[in-house]
Amino acid sequence: MTDSIRGTAAGANASSVSPGSDSTPDRSPGADALRVTLGEDGYRLLGSQRQEHGTALGELADLVCHTAREADRLHGKLRRHAAHIRDRLDNTLNPRVDPAFVPVTGLLTNTGHATDLHAARFAQQMNQLTLVLESYQAAVRRTEV
Repeated sequence: MTDSIRGTAAGANASSVSPGSDSTPDRSPGADALRVTLGEDGYRLLGSQRQEHGTALGELADLVCHTAREADRLHGKLRRHAAHIRDRLDNTLNPRVDPAFVPVTGLLTNTGHATDLHAARFAQQMNQLTLVLESYQAAVRRTEV
């Protein structure tokens, strides 16, 4: 089951819709990973267990949800950063701009490094989600026995 979340982390930025189009759906790879891994029934169970404050399973369920939400936040931050870079490139490559005024060095300055950092942090969070979700699933299996 947790192999499906690993695939989600690797393909979280893959989309059949171009990134700059208005029809790009808002993606929630953290929440999507929970639904895929747990299924709809398991996802609903997670929500109800999360309400069990003061229990180990309730706290773990809450941690799973917070971890998924953070992955979604980081994914949004990465998408916004990528949109900013795309806009800079679009402005630079605009055919209506006089080529004499197009920068030839420092086009992306440190944005490449920042993109790598955003992508690495997002991947790290998806890996964290995998680990927390595996712990949650193990705890649920133990309570079912």
